[in-house]
This record gives sequence, structure tokens and C-alpha cells, in this order.
Amino acid sequence: MSVANAPTRRREATRERLLDAAFELYAEQGVHATSVEQVCERAGFTRGAFYSNFSTKEELFAALMDRQSTRYLDALNDRIDELAPVLASSSGLDDEALTEIVLQFAASPFHDRTWALISVEFRLLALRDPRLARIVLDRDEAFEVSLVEVVDQVLLRARRRFVMDAQAAIHILATAYADACQTAMLTGATSSSVDFARPALARLVLALTAPLD
Repeated sequence: MSVANAPTRRREATRERLLDAAFELYAEQGVHATSVEQVCERAGFTRGAFYSNFSTKEELFAALMDRQSTRYLDALNDRIDELAPVLASSSGLDDEALTEIVLQFAASPFHDRTWALISVEFRLLALRDPRLARIVLDRDEAFEVSLVEVVDQVLLRARRRFVMDAQAAIHILATAYADACQTAMLTGATSSSVDFARPALARLVLALTAPLD
């Protein structure tokens, strides 16, 4: 590491520690109940370190949303590479295999219990605050646009296509999956358990896609 890059790397490390601390605290006690001071204390920094990276708590949460989406999309791209032989199979995919693969890519970060809890609380706050609403809407749209590119690759390799606007289809799938995950948590199921909703999700995938002509 060059001397010139050292300050930049330290700043990035500080930012990541603040984000990690905020994520932990939001999960433990909620977004609204977590103060800037608590985030700084958990990360081991002063308020000055916080405000040199983020102007407000809202900016911090926007950064958390961006990081979560980036990590998820990176994981999906890795998954595409792993599934390449299956997707390129001359025999194609049957309905069950197609459903399983598409649901993996439409699940969104909501499949993670901790992130689901944080996101739902932040959305509730956003309903009361137009500034927060804009953050949520902008990040949701950016994520869906990025996800369209990933899912389109999967469908193309599986020789399928969406029967409607791709972003609208992704929104429908992601919303349905998020609702299934939240219902699973409400019923006491494990965070990854959406088995009770799988038949409906499978029908939705098949209804939103069709074979390429």
C-alpha cells in the first residue's frame, strides 16, 4: 500500500466500521432508538469521525442500503457463474428448476431476517418523513434496475423471457418473496423458510415468463 493511498484506505475502513456498528445496533434496538453517539461508541470513534463520513443518520442508512444491495448483486453474479452449466444445458430447464433458479435471483436482501427487520422499520419511518421516503424509493428503483440485468441473463440462458416489462416483473417477484419471508418470521419459521408460499411463488414465476420464440 502506497503512502498516498493510506488516508483513503483508513477512511474506507472507518466508514465500514461505522456501517457495521449501525447495522448491529439497528438490529438490536431499532433504527429510531439508535443515536449517532451509540453508533460512534460501538465503532470506537468520535462524533467527528462520523460526520466526516456521513452528514446525517439518513445518509448512513442510505449507505447501508447501497452496501447491502451491492453485496447481494455480487453474490448473484457469482451464482450465475456457478449455474452456467445448468443454464446452458441442451435439455433446458423444467418448470420446477426454472422456478427455483428465478426465485433465488428475485429473493432480494429481504431473505435475510436481520435486514428484513431493519428495512421494515425504516420504511415505516419513511412513511412519515418525505426525505426518508425519497431515499427508500431511489434505492429500491436502483436495486431493481440492477437486478433486471442479472435476472435477464438467467432467463436468456434458460431460453425464457418476461411477458411484461422486466422491472415491473422483478418488482412483483421481489415483493411477493419479501411478503413470504415476513410471514414466515411472523409464524415463527426460520428466516429462510418460505416453503408454505412456494407453490404460489412457483405459479407466479411461470405466469411472468414464457419460452423464447
